[in-house]
Amino acid sequence: MNYLLYNRLADNGRGEENANKAKAALEEKGIKAELSCSNDQTLPEFFGSIKEDDCVILLGGDGTLNYFINNIGEKIPSNPLCLYPDGTGNDFGRDVENDPEIKNGLIPLNKYLERLPKVEVKGKTYRFINGIGYGIDGDCCVKAEEMKANGEEKIDYGSITVNLLLHSYVPKTARVKVDGIDLGEIKKVYLASAMNGRFYGGGMNISPSQKRGSGKISLAMIHGKGKLGTLLMFPKLFKGTHIKKKKNVLIKEGKCIEVEFDKPTGLQIDGEVVRDVTSYKAWID
Repeated sequence: MNYLLYNRLADNGRGEENANKAKAALEEKGIKAELSCSNDQTLPEFFGSIKEDDCVILLGGDGTLNYFINNIGEKIPSNPLCLYPDGTGNDFGRDVENDPEIKNGLIPLNKYLERLPKVEVKGKTYRFINGIGYGIDGDCCVKAEEMKANGEEKIDYGSITVNLLLHSYVPKTARVKVDGIDLGEIKKVYLASAMNGRFYGGGMNISPSQKRGSGKISLAMIHGKGKLGTLLMFPKLFKGTHIKKKKNVLIKEGKCIEVEFDKPTGLQIDGEVVRDVTSYKAWID
């Protein structure tokens, strides 16, 4: 049996409509799936009600994956799991698009969920599948969340970032450790991310050399430039060519990344917002 698991509240309440469209699209490819809504029961309850060999297809994007890995419980189910991408943020899909096991638009998930990194923020621990954004990218997600709460449906993250950069965002002074090694005090920090994949923020190739399943995560930091110079660098993030600016870009792999800012700022975990954060610790076992 195949189950198509969806969130009724997704896409401004169009989750069920989108699920029916996805079901029809899968049926055209010869894949039959029974709809199941994640709002009607907890994930552990749902998996407890199906057979171990039943396949579960998650409908959504990065937010769906983030919700799944942080609400499923301590152990990821052994059921065959797939993702049917359907969301505004699909950086996971972008990162694994060359996986030869992708068939009929379904991305196999089990191997990508076996060894997920974690982050500790404000006393709570979360799993993450793509990355942690801390600094202007976190503040961008905070602003976008406020706009959505005010009923705005079309959110332009690029415009938000540019506006923050030119007006209200104040670069921070950071203290960073990678695998316990203190990298010292770093001034004028615009972002300090911890990455499990290469992409976040809707296609920013912030950590081009990061490989899923490598047993390591990557620190990606932009620092030291003025606001105009940093603004001119931002288009390079989508191509991954920003890493050539070694004076202002720091990429470092490790198993544990710790970042502390001198002033609180927003942080995002696969797009999910945590406000007023002064430090985080990310690691992979």
